Amino acid sequence: MSDRPAQRRIDLPLVLAVSLAALGLLWVLLALPSLEASANWAQDFVAYRSASLRLADEGTLYASVSLVGDFEPEAQNLYLYPPPLGIAMAPFSAIDPSVGATAWYLLHVVVLAATCALMPVRGQTRLLVFGLAALSFAVLRDLTMGNVSVLLLLPLVLGWRWLDRPAGSIALAVAASVRVTFGVYLMWFLIRRAWWPLLWMAAAGGVLILLSLPFVGIGGYLDYLTLVSNVSGTTDLVQNRHLTVTALSLGVAADMTWLILIPTYILALGTVIYSRRRDREVGFMVTAAAALLLAPLIWDHYLSITLLTAAFLAQRGRPWALVLPLLSWLPPALLPFVAIATLLLPFLARDPESPEADAVGMDTTSRSAGVPA
Repeated sequence: MSDRPAQRRIDLPLVLAVSLAALGLLWVLLALPSLEASANWAQDFVAYRSASLRLADEGTLYASVSLVGDFEPEAQNLYLYPPPLGIAMAPFSAIDPSVGATAWYLLHVVVLAATCALMPVRGQTRLLVFGLAALSFAVLRDLTMGNVSVLLLLPLVLGWRWLDRPAGSIALAVAASVRVTFGVYLMWFLIRRAWWPLLWMAAAGGVLILLSLPFVGIGGYLDYLTLVSNVSGTTDLVQNRHLTVTALSLGVAADMTWLILIPTYILALGTVIYSRRRDREVGFMVTAAAALLLAPLIWDHYLSITLLTAAFLAQRGRPWALVLPLLSWLPPALLPFVAIATLLLPFLARDPESPEADAVGMDTTSRSAGVPA
């Protein structure tokens, strides 16, 4: 026998995954100075911070222009969310806005890393998703503007990781308290007859409302309902990536866009219902994407939700789906179709029993019986 030690084989895919993740981290950190000089730097962060200051000074989170009549939800300093996020921004209202914007950016990077680290998928997939996220236009747009799309990925991943457990339902309630369309998970639990997850999510949402009442009162929520009813002109917004805007660019009359909008809602809700035929993880991913389509507005950064779908499909035997986050670089007219693909692609996931799949988080009963949980 040879005395030479056996040569250890290099795990090339792992090396590539680690390299891509390191490159992604280096990129988002080194890009900070140039992003700070961009026209959209911290635009949404400023709106959230201003809402917190407005609450302290005027007793309301919402700008007067959004409460007195119709308005287009695109101007600076417009806060468009339910009260909890505005209340949570109080620490940032107490520090210099430029310092706060940088801290908000770095918080996004930390949350993005935590989100990928907590995904219930293989470690190599987590690294690849993080690296691709840093190269995704949707994520870079969110980091630049200081929106909450990246931050909301964390409670969604916790909802996926602890699917049908109390902690997972509470995490989904937190997501819905910021972006209300994630409340569609209540419907998903209902059609699955998952009563305890439904009750946990509903109860957690109620607790969040109760905790916010000392700060905004019932009036804060009435103001939010007024704001929602006053939103108009969504098809006129340059940055809206909804299918209705693409239809307008192709010559559809403005007063006929409801022929696009209503079928989009039906597709989203119908697909959630149909997902009952598949396992829980497929349904979870479909519902996350449905929340994206259940509004007349889709901003570029909303497509950061593709990170979840990409990781899930890669875990379930479809590694080609890892390119999904990079599709946010496509021309704006094609982005509505990326959103629709994100809704439908989870159905291509291999069965969890397949040798090519490596599902995580499925319960023993649903694995062995091959029926939806």
